[in-house]
Amino acid sequence: MRNRTYGHTTMLLALCAASSALPDVAYAQGVAEPVTVCLSAQAAQPAQTLVVVPSGTVFATQAPGGGHPERAPPAQALVTTETITLTHMQPCTGADASSVVSHTRHWLGEKVRPRTGQVLRAVGEVSGNGVDTDMGDEDASLRELVHDGALSATINHTVQDPVFLQESDADMPDGGDGVDTSASRAAASDLPSQHTPPPQAH
Repeated sequence: MRNRTYGHTTMLLALCAASSALPDVAYAQGVAEPVTVCLSAQAAQPAQTLVVVPSGTVFATQAPGGGHPERAPPAQALVTTETITLTHMQPCTGADASSVVSHTRHWLGEKVRPRTGQVLRAVGEVSGNGVDTDMGDEDASLRELVHDGALSATINHTVQDPVFLQESDADMPDGGDGVDTSASRAAASDLPSQHTPPPQAH
């Protein structure tokens, strides 16, 4: 009887040790990279799904809709610094990233910190001094995923090493006389503030 009890106790202790070790391994793998990039559940449905997210993809918090925008946390953005692959079997994976600063787009945080419930959506890719929201150089399926909001990122720990964009005069350093801003203006052409309103009929 004593041997049987001893055997059960030993097995129970072994199972407890194994189960307590598993979360530690999973946790370490989950937070090794500063961000986790995910494909939405609906977009990941087909078994043959294979999505390559290129280095330079920009993710940003969404502008608050309604409510009290003055109470909303400041907008934040980050850019992936490595290419990752998402599949049906692995719709999420860790990635290295840097913060993105653009006064034009009101992304002002040089350090992007994790916040409970915060999700950043893919909005485009870095091109020159700005963000190309059309992503014309990328595969049509990736562009569709970005435009549908099917690619997201969550922050595991503080993202820094900022990338500074110069998309309009707002981003130009003081004393920038003689700087040609035409390329920066072109990069920011998707911004509502950069569009010239149509002439009004009298």
